[in-house]
Amino acid sequence: MLRSTRNLVAIVVLVLAAVTDVCAQPIELSVDATEAPRRLLHATMKIPVKAGPLTLYYPKWIQGEHSPSGPIADLAGLKMSGNGKAIAWKRDDVDLYTFHCVIPAGVDMLDVSLDYLGAGKDAGGGIGSSSPCMTPQLAIVNWYMVLLYPKGTPVRDLQVKADLTLPKGWKLGTALPIESEKGERTHFKPASLETLADSTVLCGKHFKEAPLGPQHSLVLACDSAAGLAITPELQAQYERLVAEAGALFGVRHYRSYRFLVAMSDHINHFAVEHHECSDNRVPERFLIDDSYRKTWHAWVLPHEYVHSWNGKYRRPEGLVLSDYQQPMRTSLLWVYEGLTQYLGFVLTARSGLYTPELACENYALIADWAKNQRGRTWRSLEDTATAAPHLYYARSDWASRRRGVDFYDEGALLWLDVDTLIREKSAGKKSIDHFCQAFYAGKGGAPAVKAFNFDDIVKTLNSVVAHDWQAFLERRIAVAQDAAPLDGLTRGGWKVVYRDKAGDLFKARESDEKSINTACSIGLLVNDDGKVSDVIPGKAADKAGVGPGMRVLGVNDRRFTTERFREALAATAKGQKLKLLVENQEYFRTFTLDYADGDRYPHLERDAGKADLLAETFRPRMP
Repeated sequence: MLRSTRNLVAIVVLVLAAVTDVCAQPIELSVDATEAPRRLLHATMKIPVKAGPLTLYYPKWIQGEHSPSGPIADLAGLKMSGNGKAIAWKRDDVDLYTFHCVIPAGVDMLDVSLDYLGAGKDAGGGIGSSSPCMTPQLAIVNWYMVLLYPKGTPVRDLQVKADLTLPKGWKLGTALPIESEKGERTHFKPASLETLADSTVLCGKHFKEAPLGPQHSLVLACDSAAGLAITPELQAQYERLVAEAGALFGVRHYRSYRFLVAMSDHINHFAVEHHECSDNRVPERFLIDDSYRKTWHAWVLPHEYVHSWNGKYRRPEGLVLSDYQQPMRTSLLWVYEGLTQYLGFVLTARSGLYTPELACENYALIADWAKNQRGRTWRSLEDTATAAPHLYYARSDWASRRRGVDFYDEGALLWLDVDTLIREKSAGKKSIDHFCQAFYAGKGGAPAVKAFNFDDIVKTLNSVVAHDWQAFLERRIAVAQDAAPLDGLTRGGWKVVYRDKAGDLFKARESDEKSINTACSIGLLVNDDGKVSDVIPGKAADKAGVGPGMRVLGVNDRRFTTERFREALAATAKGQKLKLLVENQEYFRTFTLDYADGDRYPHLERDAGKADLLAETFRPRMP
């Protein structure tokens, strides 16, 4: 028995020595993006290997996307060879992101070549960061889309030496340190696969970098040269964003930070966080059209920036994994995304990207949205977080019955509740700022990951102000409730009221989304072409029998237009009935809605009997 144990130990030592020897040599990755204008990337790899069976992975669970969104269907042209001879590979028949091969004797370097087939906006396809990300003028390159990596070594320990070749005349920006540049080819310094995968590259023909103070910048690529123009006022607001974030958290867990901003109407608009940069995809006129200051585009950069602290540095323990194949446990996304949503709104206001009026209207819209999420009667907020890998890609129809990724905006209401309660219990001496400075404390200056769990949240809150935070949070996140969580607004000195005139933010969002939102009145969400995207349970349209997927063709015996729809809705306050001619597949029906309150829009109104804690929350901390 003793002899067998010694033999086993010897074998383990030899295996570990072989793995260490292989891992000591970096993987070499070369990406050719010269065909990015037609949405095609080519990659070659040199992977140090030993003779025998080898398993390679294509990244599946992508950090920041909280889902198995690795675009395996867009991997093409995969070939493997060693010493100039082809090596056969076979896909695993259970995990389709896994590839097996056998390395022949005498081969110490595996050559891999593959292509990435980028999605087109018109053709659809792709989810998350793999959705349309290349145009004739720009591209967003995420390294995890164009590589395989060997099983068995944590990604933080796998070293990769990468290079990227761009179309002629293009430039790039990234957080990944550059070793050298020659012509269109850029060589990067060796980095761990974890760091590489977390370092998006933005490149394009029309390119500009705008400094935001030491070690911070806006990196801009646009489909047009005109779209790169940024006013001194707007640039100053982003500079204040950097300063206000520093004041909020007290320490920065990165070497430098770049806001990567791709501006095009031919890519999907959304954003993904990284530790030392963020991947922000916005309309072509993002910088030069003031209407985008009044939509989600205003707070998207602050939101992703907050993630450098909340999500990248402090990360839920269920998201701290050794590779990209293990399933994520996402139940704490009400912290990861919900707190980030709240702090993003706070920094948007403190930096001046939102006026105080817009900051308040934003909360009015969120409060009304929360009231209409009838799925809350059967599904807790925590369950929306746990089910996030599915809910991110759920359909928009029946959304209010299903609930979606509600932990974002309802999370913002939850953390407003926390903030105002801290202020109330401490007589104004403490706030969410003190929680942030305690929870995100640590040695700054370089990326690091520090896992947390629910108990860590409770412990830190109690260190700021004593309260039964465990019961407070459990009641709000773990229990299905009928009422929207508006205690933070109420405690903060505000209440939701409804008026017949839309606010600036509401009008800008409707215009941007090309939709009609009557959730406050008849409970109907309609696209500009009349197609019904959702119906709010219990409201007039729902009671009449209108459903998602139907199309409104006529309003009060006239052809549907957005103007006529709004006019007819307003006229209900004067006693006029609202009739809708609706197409449901091949069938037509006229619905007469039982509704008489006119057009309604949410606003916030001050409660004169209470202190204005919201104004104090939005007050800048830097001079």
